[in-house]
Amino acid sequence: MPKPITFRWLEGEEATDWLNPIMEARGWALLNPSVCRALCAFQEERMIAFHVLQLFPHAEPMFVDPEFRGTGLAEDLADRMYEFLRDMRTRAYMVVAESPFAERLCEARGMKRVNYPVYVAVQEA
Repeated sequence: MPKPITFRWLEGEEATDWLNPIMEARGWALLNPSVCRALCAFQEERMIAFHVLQLFPHAEPMFVDPEFRGTGLAEDLADRMYEFLRDMRTRAYMVVAESPFAERLCEARGMKRVNYPVYVAVQEA
């Protein structure tokens, strides 16, 4: 008979101690213990699966009045946002680039394109 599977929530340092070695080995952004929680499946003391809930900063949307486009203002905003995120020691952030210009801004700042579908769920209040 197979051993039973149990589920347990891990938070904070306990979550990062268990999961960050796996995250790092897969090339994923490491978890921040202050803003993550993971539902983990165990078979006895062996972790066999997990699903993470985490806060992950989004640096968008960005808007520049048409009169000021092409002046370098968007680039200045992007650079200042990057500096803020760096100064806050943010481990990672993402941008949903909804235009070719936004894509170029991201690429010029060394951001890596994600080649996976992104899904959004909007829940009613």
